[in-house]
Amino acid sequence: MLTEILKKIGEFCSLKTPQGEARNKWKSGFTIIELMVVIIIINLLSGVAVPKFTDYIERTKQRIDLMKLYYLRDALNRAMYEGDVFDIDESQTCDGVKNNKEKLSQWLATDSGVTLFIMELHNELEANFQAKNNNRFTDVQNMCGVLSGGGFWADAFKDAGFGAIADILYARDHKQGNKILSGETYDAYPVKINGSDWWRTHPRQPIFISRALNGDPNAPLTASKIGGQNRYKFKTRWANANAKTHSLEVFIQNAQGTNNKKPFTTRQGVCFSTEPVLCTAKWW
Repeated sequence: MLTEILKKIGEFCSLKTPQGEARNKWKSGFTIIELMVVIIIINLLSGVAVPKFTDYIERTKQRIDLMKLYYLRDALNRAMYEGDVFDIDESQTCDGVKNNKEKLSQWLATDSGVTLFIMELHNELEANFQAKNNNRFTDVQNMCGVLSGGGFWADAFKDAGFGAIADILYARDHKQGNKILSGETYDAYPVKINGSDWWRTHPRQPIFISRALNGDPNAPLTASKIGGQNRYKFKTRWANANAKTHSLEVFIQNAQGTNNKKPFTTRQGVCFSTEPVLCTAKWW
């Protein structure tokens, strides 16, 4: 029956006028049963094929975003040919945290690595980039000042196309009164939530293109009681947590929820880490 239906659809859509017996069959049109079969097929296709295709597109975008982490990793490792990862301004603070070479050395050689900045995804607002978020979770191994202080880290970020992040962290640490001023590479503006102003800062040119890293309305919310937000730490560490490798890796870590501290893995199966071993590690 399906073959006959498809044949009729082809004849119906053809610009060629049917002749003879075929013309009579064409004139007779579709039966109710045939129409019902067509409707069922269309519903099946829309219910199965379309979502799968949509997921395929999203997974492709996620892999493109993952490649941007590799660009950042490579930029950091290239920078080590001419600079020193520990060449930081220890007088520089970021959101109250002071740069410290000794702590940076220790944290880079740990499983969890060093947090460089936080990305906050909201179910209604644009992505928000910030240094820390002590109000929502504890992040002991945070040294965002290596970015806001310029030098090795900020230069490598700019080389990889993440320069707006360094600019945002600097602006957040150098407010004009209670205001964060917008800059050439980023926007800053307040939003009122529960009667209070909260500042949102994000690059003018989005760094990522996937829904997963821009706010996926279908993603499970890890902080639904505080505005429907998911938060992630952007981290780096020595490969295998060993300074002797002289190679830095980059990964995104869940900051809250049931997968807290694990590398962020989407429901499409993409794990945002340049070090694959972190995606399957049992120590988290």
